[in-house]
Amino acid sequence: MQSFYHQAGPCGLIILILGLMAVYAAVRGIVLSILVKKQAPLENSILTDIARQAAAAGKDERALVINTLMQSKLSGIYASMYFLKLCAAIGPLLGLLGTVLGMVDVFSTIAEQSYPEPGMLAGGIWQALITTVMGLSLAIPALLVHYALLLNLRRLRNQLSLNALGLNSSKDAA
Repeated sequence: MQSFYHQAGPCGLIILILGLMAVYAAVRGIVLSILVKKQAPLENSILTDIARQAAAAGKDERALVINTLMQSKLSGIYASMYFLKLCAAIGPLLGLLGTVLGMVDVFSTIAEQSYPEPGMLAGGIWQALITTVMGLSLAIPALLVHYALLLNLRRLRNQLSLNALGLNSSKDAA
């Protein structure tokens, strides 16, 4: 681990930790989403409860009721989704910060020695490149899973709206 820290620097370590947390959030969000879909046909499921309460609400309040109940009852999926969006935003920034720190290391080595050896410069360049790759490797999958969960929740919300209007049966919510 010390060798990794020496090569990737503090930004690389933070990206690695954030990446592990993002994997947990992605798995959690996907599993919760699958469980909600599998539970949908049941009479006492979360989705049928939301549809029932939305149907009882007034016509003007229906969308607000559905959105509010989804946010509260499906909070685990939303929390995972928002964390993945945060990782997608922070990953490239941390990669860029690591790039800048690596290049600062290279230029400080050049400033200290009139003829630095290429091996001395390679460490800073390596840190710059590896943190950039790590930041993008965190952001791209996190963003993809975030949007997959978002589309899934939108599909559920649309289905609930149709059910509340009585246009679909609650068994079609899956």
